[in-house]
Amino acid sequence: MGRASRAQAAKHREQLIAAASGLFQERGFQVSLAELTGAVGLTTGGFYRHFESKDAILEEATAHAFEELRALLESFEAAHPGDYSAGRAKLIDYYLSPGHRDDTVHGCPASGLNAAMSHQPVHSQAKRRYVDGVRELAAWLEPAPSTTGQSPAGDGPDEAVTQVSDEAYAKLCALVGALVLARATSGSAVSEQILTSAHRALTAAGD
Repeated sequence: MGRASRAQAAKHREQLIAAASGLFQERGFQVSLAELTGAVGLTTGGFYRHFESKDAILEEATAHAFEELRALLESFEAAHPGDYSAGRAKLIDYYLSPGHRDDTVHGCPASGLNAAMSHQPVHSQAKRRYVDGVRELAAWLEPAPSTTGQSPAGDGPDEAVTQVSDEAYAKLCALVGALVLARATSGSAVSEQILTSAHRALTAAGD
């Protein structure tokens, strides 16, 4: 395979992963291979040149989605250098915004991929990626920076992570639960109230 062919193959693989990440978040794991490949202009046969199964691409798509989330968290940190609380407040503002509620394709994978993961085997690689991503996001919600000197937003899925507190997981549950309910009730006043009430409760808890 020549250099141009390898570059094209790599591009197709990246396109498949990005498309799968969005489709799995938006519509769940029931998305067909024909729908997935059609989104990037490939055939089903083209898919199997890159991945052996839909389960295999789910792992890559999960990693991709959490990498995008990590980049977003790092941008919150960069916008408020040295101010850990401001960075966390920015995350809460984003997470409980109508824009995030309505962006089911590029939203947080902790909520977007939860349905897909609930049907994955306990020891699947995709679920391992998801668990690591959820733990990392919870660590970012700790009331104080990590005492190990490592930023939670900088830990990759294969890196050792610090122990996450019950308080951080409780905040994450409030965020994810509110987002899931707000999306399910989208278009109603209930959806708006869920976002605002959850935001009020989380920001008051951080005072």
